[in-house]
Amino acid sequence: MRFFILLALLLSSQAFAQLTNESELAYVQTGGNSDVQTANAKTVNIYTWPSHKFTFGGHYIYGETNNGVSARNWDGNGRVEKSLSEHLSLTLGEVIEGNRFTGIKTRYNSDVGAKYYYIKTDMKTFFSELGYRYTIEDRYAPIENTYDNKGRFYNEWNHKVSATVQYKFWLEYIPNFTDSRDYMVNGEASLTSILNSVFSLKIAYLGMYDNRPAFLGFKNYDYTQTTSIVAKF
Repeated sequence: MRFFILLALLLSSQAFAQLTNESELAYVQTGGNSDVQTANAKTVNIYTWPSHKFTFGGHYIYGETNNGVSARNWDGNGRVEKSLSEHLSLTLGEVIEGNRFTGIKTRYNSDVGAKYYYIKTDMKTFFSELGYRYTIEDRYAPIENTYDNKGRFYNEWNHKVSATVQYKFWLEYIPNFTDSRDYMVNGEASLTSILNSVFSLKIAYLGMYDNRPAFLGFKNYDYTQTTSIVAKF
């Protein structure tokens, strides 16, 4: 039942015909000796004006095993880009996220910065983003929220190898100016094979490193490996 609810949420964005939408869904269920259910949903929506671009979306991952919930993390995000030239834009955005198994109930990230394209063609894009981030972090334990001033340095390479195959790699470094030990490094590599004009098959590996996790004893590194169906409208 949860699978069909997630699918309906993803496809409901088609109602906005003026939007460019890319949504992906992966679902795995096993039974018998091993009872595991995992669902992964993600959507990205883009609306473009002559000199502005508005992007909003999010993701949700949920997993269950015989012993209960094994994974639950999510995010919702929105961003506005103001183009100053063909290669340079100003950015303003907000990311709200949570991850039960890293101790983060809700994390609010407010971003402002600039984006510069080194390469911008139909087959290849390569750009960097540099900006400031203010983070409010609400943790599960009964302690006060944390308030941090951070930076954000992001690089993304996207290459369409052919009409049906493309790959993307991005790497993000987030230093913490309030606590220099609490920096993060995130990155993802993905390969997409286009099946037809709407659907594609995507394989991705996302790695997330937190040099100072929310609580003592938590692991520094988390990763997510997914194979999903992508629908683009």
